[in-house]
Amino acid sequence: MQVMAFYEVPKSTSKKNAALMLAGDLRPTKKPDIDNIIKIIADALNGVCYHDDSQFVLVIAEKHYAEIARVDVEIGGVDEYGQVQEESED
Repeated sequence: MQVMAFYEVPKSTSKKNAALMLAGDLRPTKKPDIDNIIKIIADALNGVCYHDDSQFVLVIAEKHYAEIARVDVEIGGVDEYGQVQEESED
């Protein structure tokens, strides 16, 4: 599972810092903590996108700034041996 959490740039931010935030040079260090974001997403999708979140073998999560707040989630699979499946180029 890959989780990308995007926070809006605070309105009180200077134009210079806002540009740095949107460019990825300044990243959010405010709450919620990244582990809490992962837990909320994993619990919300439990039984919907996968049988149980205990099936996760790899989790990647990042926090960024963007013009519109959102959370992007990507879920991949594993083969019968527990190996992460590569995305197909189809």
